[in-house]
Amino acid sequence: MQSWQNMTLAGLAALGLALTSAGARAAAPADAPTAAADEAPVAAAQATDGAEPAEEIFTLRPFRAIYRVSAGVLSGSLTLELEHRTGEDWVLTSVATTRGVARLFRRGDLVERSVFRFTPDGIKPMEYVRDDGISGPDRNAALIFSHEDGRVFGTDREYEVDLPMNGEVIDRLSMQVRLMHDLTRGLRPDEYAVIDRGEIREMDIRYAGDERIEIGEHAFDTLRLDHQSRNSSRNTRLWTSVEHEFLPVRIEQQRRGSTEWLGVLQEVRWGEAPGEANGT
Repeated sequence: MQSWQNMTLAGLAALGLALTSAGARAAAPADAPTAAADEAPVAAAQATDGAEPAEEIFTLRPFRAIYRVSAGVLSGSLTLELEHRTGEDWVLTSVATTRGVARLFRRGDLVERSVFRFTPDGIKPMEYVRDDGISGPDRNAALIFSHEDGRVFGTDREYEVDLPMNGEVIDRLSMQVRLMHDLTRGLRPDEYAVIDRGEIREMDIRYAGDERIEIGEHAFDTLRLDHQSRNSSRNTRLWTSVEHEFLPVRIEQQRRGSTEWLGVLQEVRWGEAPGEANGT
């Protein structure tokens, strides 16, 4: 079983593992069909009468995105959904499924869920759960982030977890929302502290600049970036769409210069940000 330390959309990486370990020789296939999307504003600015414009307020926006994942001749899909519960509480869920020939080798779904709070101070993870029906229960995880105690507790694969949260620590799924939100605000973070495999790992981020890419008949203006866990041979390359709040539209997992698997956006639909429905 290969080790997937470098996660972006965590379910995409795990599904890529299932496909490559099913016997396919990883290669970069052709891009997937058109990715359809509704228009969505990136940010909203508020101002008061007779006063200087207030600082721009960047909020989160619910969405549901579907990706196709390919590794050689094998394929699968991943659905990533961000939902607003109440107040500051949000939940991000990913469901990865093998398809076609790959299901002969790997059945079941990989379901991951991150519950977090979106506060003026940023994104604070509260719970992370992984139920791996593709690779097996020995890869499951259940973590609780206790901000009052400054610690994260639980289990991750075979590891018992009881670690201090020195600074901002996030789980590997909420990292995607954190990255999108930071980029939307005009920030360019160079690292995140991510808990994975029972320990806190530093994830380095490098920016390659703007790039216009085509997926099927749709063209995207993107910011291309790479992120890589320190001391890992695997690198994740993202093309994040400027018009869609820096949601990744293309993802490549690379190892020593070769592409192991490819994820391509097929469809994304956006919901209303909290307060939009009543005009606030």
